Amino acid sequence: MSVSMNALVLHGPGDFRHERVGKPEASAGSVVVRVIAAPIWDYVGNEHDRLTNPQSEVLDGSLPFPHAYPLIFGTCCVGRIDEVGPDVAALQPGQLVFCDHIVYLRDAPEKRIVLGYHGGHSKEELKFSSSHYKDGCFAEYARFPTENVHVVNEQRIAQRGVTPAQLGEISSVMSAVGAANSIHVRPGETVLVMPGTGFFSSSAIVAALGLGANVVVTSRSKDTLDALIEHFGEDGKRITPLVLTGDVTADAEALRAATPDDKGADAYIDFSSPEMAWGTHLEAGLRALKRFGNVPLPYLTIRANSISLIGSFAQNRQDVEFTIRLIEAGNLKLRKDVAGAFGLQEIDKALRFAKEAPGWGKMVVITP
Repeated sequence: MSVSMNALVLHGPGDFRHERVGKPEASAGSVVVRVIAAPIWDYVGNEHDRLTNPQSEVLDGSLPFPHAYPLIFGTCCVGRIDEVGPDVAALQPGQLVFCDHIVYLRDAPEKRIVLGYHGGHSKEELKFSSSHYKDGCFAEYARFPTENVHVVNEQRIAQRGVTPAQLGEISSVMSAVGAANSIHVRPGETVLVMPGTGFFSSSAIVAALGLGANVVVTSRSKDTLDALIEHFGEDGKRITPLVLTGDVTADAEALRAATPDDKGADAYIDFSSPEMAWGTHLEAGLRALKRFGNVPLPYLTIRANSISLIGSFAQNRQDVEFTIRLIEAGNLKLRKDVAGAFGLQEIDKALRFAKEAPGWGKMVVITP
């Protein structure tokens, strides 16, 4: 007789149900975790305050991501190992873990899916996401490949005053650490983060500070920047806020003046939404870089200043491990408060709450 569990099952766009389903079993190369907290992604979509919730939009079909229905929704989570596969040696039941949602195909590592969120595009990805690793973690239990499961030292995080639920913030910080690692951010350097006041973009500030860098962060609102600096407390002294005007030349000069000795920034991390991709902040940020800096486009500025361009999709396993070690050591301080924790049956309330209370300092989690 199979064991059942509670889960949130997506049967199609807008058809999201709380159900009893079979509990997953740990097969070769996988573990099953008891979910403690699964974060809901929320962020400010652009500078015009168009609030978006990507997970909500996938659920209602506004973002028509490929899925194999029905599936258990939900991406990454913090959990405790419940069962390990027959070939798993190091991971053990009872360990506290963070589970990453970017799953790479073992026999085609250039292909990937986002577990419980995006089934991929190629035939190989769609085959993979419609079978063994179809389901996510908005459930009491979830199955992950071993390479996506990262052990957390409970004693160390307890010494830092970090709770397991707060570790859900890794979901936003790990991609920012991945971006910073890809451009080799070093202690003492200056990093532009533009824009820097959203759910994900603010995590680039957290990552840069955790790596020992200083940050210049921008917005079009002084009040927003003042609140952000206050939120970062003592570490806010390593953040230089700057209100953008929209004038590329003036903004570039102000950005460069905000760096040590007016020499320009060492790197520029941009988590803009597609709507902002060609905003004036991009050109201003480019002009404020030192020569041989790291950032995207445009062509003439890149060629003239020998700037390298690096695109980074999310994070890799090493980035996640590095993020956790930084947290355990106290170098990287988690900044998002758990503003709301909701059970599986409260998903509608949780999604509304996440959309109404976005920003850098708050996080909403599902606690099955």
